[in-house]
Amino acid sequence: MEDLNFNEASSSVMDIQIDSPVWKEYKKVSVTDFGAKAEEGCCNEAAFQRAIDYCKQERVAELTVPRGVYPFLNGNHPVFDGLRDFRFNGGGSEFIFSTVSAYFTIRHCERAIFQDFIVDWDWETGQLASIGQVQAIAEDGSSFDLCFPEYDLVPEALAIRTMNAMNPRTLTPGCELGREINGNLFGKISVMSNNIVRVELPRHESFHFLKQGQTYIVRHYIYDANAFELHGNQHLRMANVTIYSAPGHAFVTTGDQHHWALEHCRIIKRPGTTRCISVTADGCHVSNSQGYFIIENCDFSYNGDDCLNIHDNSVQGFERFNETTIRLSRVQGWRNPFGSGDPIEFRNTDLSPAGITVSIASVLWDERNQHCTIEFESPLPSGLSNQSILFNRRYNSSNYIVRNNFFHQNRARGILLHSGNGLVENNHFYMNQGSAIQIECGAEARWAEGFGVENVLIRNNLIENSDVNHWNMAVIYMGVYLEQGRTCYPVFNEIRIEHNTILNCPQQAIYASSCRRVFIRDNAIMNSNAGAVKTDSDGDENCVPNRDYYQGSLMVSHCRDIFIENNRRLATIPTTADHIYIEPDTSTNVSLSNNTGFERKEAGEVNTWQQAR
Repeated sequence: MEDLNFNEASSSVMDIQIDSPVWKEYKKVSVTDFGAKAEEGCCNEAAFQRAIDYCKQERVAELTVPRGVYPFLNGNHPVFDGLRDFRFNGGGSEFIFSTVSAYFTIRHCERAIFQDFIVDWDWETGQLASIGQVQAIAEDGSSFDLCFPEYDLVPEALAIRTMNAMNPRTLTPGCELGREINGNLFGKISVMSNNIVRVELPRHESFHFLKQGQTYIVRHYIYDANAFELHGNQHLRMANVTIYSAPGHAFVTTGDQHHWALEHCRIIKRPGTTRCISVTADGCHVSNSQGYFIIENCDFSYNGDDCLNIHDNSVQGFERFNETTIRLSRVQGWRNPFGSGDPIEFRNTDLSPAGITVSIASVLWDERNQHCTIEFESPLPSGLSNQSILFNRRYNSSNYIVRNNFFHQNRARGILLHSGNGLVENNHFYMNQGSAIQIECGAEARWAEGFGVENVLIRNNLIENSDVNHWNMAVIYMGVYLEQGRTCYPVFNEIRIEHNTILNCPQQAIYASSCRRVFIRDNAIMNSNAGAVKTDSDGDENCVPNRDYYQGSLMVSHCRDIFIENNRRLATIPTTADHIYIEPDTSTNVSLSNNTGFERKEAGEVNTWQQAR
């Protein structure tokens, strides 16, 4: 694979090759040969697994499915393990699931293709999410009434896991000053009438933002079961696969998986339904893998979280037992898969390198208490801070192409990038609740993700109406999250943002920080800063702090060697800001040239100020 060379006028385009199956002879069988039936009430788990196991044993080239609707009822869903040079041809069939476990598990397969089928949850057995609308609020703030217009009768034991604000007219995720509510905050929930429940509120929390008529996506499932769990595969293709819904992520990729692709896959709401969600979590979640993947010509929409999240997990803080042994807290094996031989790099609390990488000798897990004890092969320096951040360098989810996709109308970000060496081009982002593209790294009590991002080219994308509830204050956002705040260490390097069109964002178009050698060139920015200025009291827990700090339509801070050139801003409506802002105390060597449509005072003063520095 070619690295992006930013020292040349035109960046090279990477080439990731996914090998096709190799067949000496072509034998195929049908799932119906093993007892599968496209009949209502039929339990197809055993028949499908018999067919899959036979294909592995006999080195069958293709397993076919005659077109039909196949129910899966008992939870023992298909597992494809260790198949090579294999094709699963769904033939346009639908597979319907009603048990909370992964729909398809595909692991340790090599040169395999899965194509042409639909998966869905059986909503008759229980909805994954519902539309909820605030009917009334108690004068003393002790409760509110929530109506579920889709129901004649509210189901018994209706779980309210989260309430995510939505636009009551378009019924899409997010709205101006919308706020999310975690169901853990609620008290008793009582049925008041056929489709109205009363939710008691704790006295110590403020719910002043609740308004009569406000509409919410009420999730009953979140991260409960994924549609496809892809682990440790090589040269895998998922093609023309449609996911109407799942009680978790659509695609999850982990482990030693590399060289894989999603082609013409769709995550969409089933047509002809009143559903407010497709999958209840991410569209595609890439975590602790080996990278090298392509996502092309796909449609991801109405997800309960990010459309695409690419990251590897870190962890901050440890307790030292002796010179070679430490204990980590708030860790889980699936999230932080430490193992013998893994090289662990230690970073300072500002994400700068500590200059220490040590391999693991052994790991002892205490999953119940979310602890693990790690013994290293060599001693750790005595002066190493116990608040250091640990990167497991066994994993690297970098090297990717994300091209010609439609990411739209989802709860969180369009693309969340924690890994580098990537090409993001010709995508369409529309009505993403959060940023269209978020480049991030950080460590704190809630999250610890990313090892930094280098060599990414973002070009020729169309971004419309994103960051709809001011989630991150910019539709292209680059920043860290750390307990002590932002860092001047450039954890983001060699990033190009070129030839993109950004239309109608409530606050900034682009914000870049903790970075070096970022090129923002030839972008069209239309009606940026079109919303009211948001303050800390307006938002929800996902929004960045100190929102009144953000200034201008395009802003950089905690950075050096930044090039902002040939960008054009056009406004047809009144906006709250129209300039390029360079944070003076944290930015050095910022070059501005030939930018038009921005307030002149910033562009006129910056070059003089830079020379003075």
